Amino acid sequence: MGAAGGSALLAPGLKPAFAQEGRALEANILGFTLGIHVPAIVALNEGMEELGYSASDMVRLESMQAVTQGIVAGSSEVGEADVVSALTATEAGADIRLTGLVYNNTSQVLVVNRDIITSYEDFKKPEATIAINSRGDFIYIMLSGVFDRNGIDIEQDTTLIEVGGSGSRMRALLAGRVAAVPVHFDQAVKIAEQGNYEVMVEPSKLFDPWLSESWLVNGGWLEDSDNQRLVTDLQKATITSFRRANEDLGYFADGYRKYATVKGAADAKDEDLEWAWTELSNNIKAWPDDGGFKMEYFENLLPVYEKAGALKGDLNLSDVVDTSFVESALKELDS
Repeated sequence: MGAAGGSALLAPGLKPAFAQEGRALEANILGFTLGIHVPAIVALNEGMEELGYSASDMVRLESMQAVTQGIVAGSSEVGEADVVSALTATEAGADIRLTGLVYNNTSQVLVVNRDIITSYEDFKKPEATIAINSRGDFIYIMLSGVFDRNGIDIEQDTTLIEVGGSGSRMRALLAGRVAAVPVHFDQAVKIAEQGNYEVMVEPSKLFDPWLSESWLVNGGWLEDSDNQRLVTDLQKATITSFRRANEDLGYFADGYRKYATVKGAADAKDEDLEWAWTELSNNIKAWPDDGGFKMEYFENLLPVYEKAGALKGDLNLSDVVDTSFVESALKELDS
C-alpha cells in the first residue's frame, strides 16, 4: 500500500495533451457515485487536468438508460453508460461506441433470506419473491444468466417485483416483503447482522468478468481527430487512476471523500474505508491495471444477453466495441 493521501495522477508515460489545453470534457454521469466509481470520477476531474485539460463538465442523470440516450442524441461528449443498454441501442441502429470501462464487474450481490431460500430450486416458491430495480437492466440480465446456469428461468420460474434503489430493496427484505434482493456488498454486510441473510450470488466470482459500465461516445462525434485524442486521454486518465487506487488506500480514500455521494462520505477516515477498498480492489477486481477492456470479454457475455432477451442475436460487436483507445492508452502509459 502506498503513502496515504495525495491525488496527483501524472506518472511516467503519462504525457499532457497540451494541443487541447483547457478543453473540458462534457460527461453525463449517474446521479450517484459509490466507492466502485471513485477512480473513474477522479480521472474525469483530476486525471484530465493532469493531461492538460480542464476538469470535466459533468451532468448527473438518474438512469443508465438516460445516459445512453443522451449520447445517442449527441447531447454530451462522453457518458458513463450501461453496457447492455448501449449494445441494445446499437442493435436498434444507433451509431455509438463503447471505448473503455468505468469499472470492472459490479459491487452488487444477491442477498437472500435463508429461512426461505437455501438452493436455486427454492426460487420457484411463490414466497421467494425477488426485488429487482427494473427488468432489462444489467443486474436483471446478470441474474437471468446465473439462474439459467442452474436450471431456473427468471421469468417463468420466479416471482419478480420492481423496487428502485438498493436502499429501498434492503428495507423490503428486512421487512419480510421479499426474499431476495440485489444490493451493494457493504449493504449486504449490514443486512447479515440483522437476521438469517446471506450473499448467494457474487457476479465477480461467476463471470470472468461481468461488464457493467463503460465510457460511451457518439460515433459521428468520434470521427473528429481531436475527439479521438480526447478519448485516448480519458482512457489514460482512467487506467492510471485504476492503478493508483489499487496501490494506495490513501488515494482511494481521498477520492471517496471528495466525490462519493454516500451519506457521511466527506468525513470517512482511511481506516474506515480500508475494508471496502480491499473488497473492491482485491476481490471484486473493480479496477484492472490493463483497463480490462477486451473484445473477448464481450463475446463471452453475448449468450447471456441474448438468453435474457436483451439482444436479438444479430449484433456485430465491432460496430460498437472499440478497444483501440485502451490499446493506445496502454502503449503510451507503458512506453
